[in-house]
Amino acid sequence: MSSLPVSLGRLVLPGLLMLGACVNRPTNQEQPAGTESQKVPPVVKAPSTAIRAPWFSCGGTQNIQFGPSIPPDMSNVTSQFDANCFAWAEFIALNWPAAAMGGTTDAFFGSPGDLGTVQWQTFMSKQQLFPPEGGTPPSWGTPQSISEDCLAEANVSSQQARSMLALNVVSKFETQFTSGSGNQAFPLDLPSWLGAANGTNVWYDVRVSQPEYAYIVEKRLFNAANQQALVDGGTGSPVVNPMGSWQSNTIGAMEMKAAWMEVPNPQDNRWNAYKLSPAVVVDPTTQKCRATTVALVGFHIIHKTVSQPTWIWATFEHVNNAPDHGADPGTTSWNFYDPQCRPRTIELDESCSVDGRTSVTVDCTPNVSPPYWLGEGCPAPVPIQVTRLTPIDPVARATNQTIQTAIARNYPDSVWKNYVLVNTLWSRTPGPNPTTPVKTPLPFTGATPPLNVPIANTTMETYLQTGTPDEASNCINCHKNASIAGDSGWASDFSFLFGLASEPPPPGKPLKLRSLVPGGPQKVVYPPTMRRILR
Repeated sequence: MSSLPVSLGRLVLPGLLMLGACVNRPTNQEQPAGTESQKVPPVVKAPSTAIRAPWFSCGGTQNIQFGPSIPPDMSNVTSQFDANCFAWAEFIALNWPAAAMGGTTDAFFGSPGDLGTVQWQTFMSKQQLFPPEGGTPPSWGTPQSISEDCLAEANVSSQQARSMLALNVVSKFETQFTSGSGNQAFPLDLPSWLGAANGTNVWYDVRVSQPEYAYIVEKRLFNAANQQALVDGGTGSPVVNPMGSWQSNTIGAMEMKAAWMEVPNPQDNRWNAYKLSPAVVVDPTTQKCRATTVALVGFHIIHKTVSQPTWIWATFEHVNNAPDHGADPGTTSWNFYDPQCRPRTIELDESCSVDGRTSVTVDCTPNVSPPYWLGEGCPAPVPIQVTRLTPIDPVARATNQTIQTAIARNYPDSVWKNYVLVNTLWSRTPGPNPTTPVKTPLPFTGATPPLNVPIANTTMETYLQTGTPDEASNCINCHKNASIAGDSGWASDFSFLFGLASEPPPPGKPLKLRSLVPGGPQKVVYPPTMRRILR
């Protein structure tokens, strides 16, 4: 994707992000009526005569049209089903083939075995946006640039790498404490990598939309010192991301987080039900780069809009990730559950284990954080047993059936009919953006579903699916605590990305405290970090 101009007031992606994916319900099979901003632009199927791209009614109040049009804001949303339809409209648009984003073809949506890039993969990665030592990120549209030594190890050319993911983050929460670390600080002081049942690893990738990128670049918030200067001890300006709007034709701030599972045998027919991508990864044990194929198993979307200034929160995953806890697993080949699971005892150096032991056991109790870190000289990831502790919301299940039926009718072999929405969190009475800096936690009013309802993706909230007795595990109960880089506690508009910024020299803080002897004194430790592979 070539470099594109950044417009701070509007999204400048000509032909890529067309508006109108989510509009008023039609009275017949024609284009629904409405204002210009509500109409869905026709999509031409090549090479035949121009026709409209397929569309379908969702929830009785909205239409979703297949194509790359990201809806900039909710419209006609009065129920949870409507909110779920909006989330699916985002999911379809974001996963539209990048090669067909010019609006001239009704590309096949989710061809089995297709390794091509989809729209959200053309967005800026968080590693590019927040370089080490507060460096300036590249211009929008710049492909990820993998280091020459990494490419040589993976036997991949720089040209080939342009269409490959660069993955070195082994858990959802990349720590802000040491640049390039793949270990995370959540749950607080434990590793949270996820080994798949097929013996491979899960990798995580985060991308941001162009308006959010433009806001961060304009205010130079990729540098921690500039974030502190912006809030100026509470007398300056708050971090407020741009909002999606039909009126201004901009999608606003969006953040996408993906969970990718390595695939050792991509030619197996099983993977015809998954979105696949080529990738260069850092081997967790040797820290050497290698080329592989990965399958999408989890996907978060958060979107800040005029009607939802406290963001819209949606999470999706593959239907075969994990069974409901206590349910009969049946004959499904689960990604993260093995009915024949056996405990594994692993010998390791004390620097790799959580508590300084040299022998640890990974048992078959579901949803237990692994007892060792990944990193150079540490053991490879092993399968982790996972079950879904909170069944998928009934309204989400009904929405999924509507969407999956529409996908199967229009694109019978599409991989996307095998993905499900877990839930969508939004507000019926959203509060306004702050006008002055505020400390965390941020308020969130009118939560729908209520904030005591757990919402968890088995690939990204594996070890904290239900939360604590006082606070359910869901998007807001976590993101309300998001702050700018450092320990000041100034809120960063629900986004944890701002906490990744550093400044020369980057802070060298320990990741955790642990006792090398159970019940003994705690010791500051620096668990192994994952190698950074982007230039």
